[in-house]
Amino acid sequence: MRNMKTAATTLLVLTVLGSLAAWNFRASFTGGLFFAAFEAALVGALADWFAVVALFRHPLGLKFIPHTAIIPNNRGRIIEGIVKIVETDWLSLDFIAAKVQAYPLLDGLAEALSADEVRRGFEETAQSISHNIIENLDPADLSEFFHTMLSDNLDSIKFAPSLVESIEDTVKQLYSDDVIRLMLDWAIASTSGEEFEQSIKRLLTRAVADYSNQGSFVRRLGKGLGETLDIVNYDDAALILSHRINHFLKEMKAPDNRFHVRIKQEIENLQLLDPAAASAVLGDSVRKFVGTETGIKATSELFAVVKDQLLRDGDRGMPLVTYLTGVILQQVAAIRQDEMRKAELEAWLKDKIISLLERYHALIGRMVREKLESLNDAGLVESLEDKVGDDLQWIRINGTVIGALVGIVQYLVLHLI
Repeated sequence: MRNMKTAATTLLVLTVLGSLAAWNFRASFTGGLFFAAFEAALVGALADWFAVVALFRHPLGLKFIPHTAIIPNNRGRIIEGIVKIVETDWLSLDFIAAKVQAYPLLDGLAEALSADEVRRGFEETAQSISHNIIENLDPADLSEFFHTMLSDNLDSIKFAPSLVESIEDTVKQLYSDDVIRLMLDWAIASTSGEEFEQSIKRLLTRAVADYSNQGSFVRRLGKGLGETLDIVNYDDAALILSHRINHFLKEMKAPDNRFHVRIKQEIENLQLLDPAAASAVLGDSVRKFVGTETGIKATSELFAVVKDQLLRDGDRGMPLVTYLTGVILQQVAAIRQDEMRKAELEAWLKDKIISLLERYHALIGRMVREKLESLNDAGLVESLEDKVGDDLQWIRINGTVIGALVGIVQYLVLHLI
């Protein structure tokens, strides 16, 4: 805006200087033409300068001139007018509702989630929200709520065998990699160090002794010569073998390692519980457990352990959240393929969104009003000038140019008459 204001002011100054310079030559046709042009341009420039300045402040600080500093003096009325325009015209409830009804929500969501970057962002957001919720949970309060909910619905709670199977399958799918990782971490730690090397050495020594003792004289002779001539060195062999075992276990930690994949498949196929027996035991245990002091305390401690574990695993992502986000994405894709389900869900979502809009639409005007009222007169003027200042300065420039053209036309018409 500063550049445009400088240009408009420069033109005003030029019209003043031009009028003064052409004054002495106004008797001639050419001099009179220039004087008429500069004079009319000066009138147009002064009039538009006054009009633009009067919008925001008193021209030359002269407060006695009526209808100046229009915006500061009509601050309340202007704010209400802006609020009304935004709330009832630009972002009216009918306009937003029509846009919601016209927008294909599920198709738009599915297309957005088809991008890898959006899918990662969705999961990261879910992980972050879950982490914050879990971090603020109080295990004692959660335990009280859990037991109250169970007590109120104890008669209607039934544990079907299929539920036990589903829980077992879900737990194995979610945490089989974690079980393998824990087992391998323990095995890697156990196969590191001198103690394991000595165990390997003892094992090799016994194996060689058993092999030679169960054979002929040649085997015993070979063993004796090998040990005497240091051909068979149990320390070196134990060191090499322990290192190879440790390295092999470290390689198994990779999810695509064939032994890792095989172990995971075996865990997922393993039937740990008898569904019918487990469901009966589970139902009986819950009835004896719910509402007791011991039960509430045990549940609280369990929730505390689970909370601690989940927060500790927060950096690499919680498997349950990863699983649930995957389920949501799969469901969105599946619903998109079923036109009937998609239409029903889309109608339900739009109805809920429009209900929320009807309830909270007034917040739009309230936010606009609060923002405008937070500005003082100078801040309001500065904000408006920043948005429309260039256009207002163009009014001054256009007024100067149009004034000059009118002056020229008027002078030529009068001379022709």
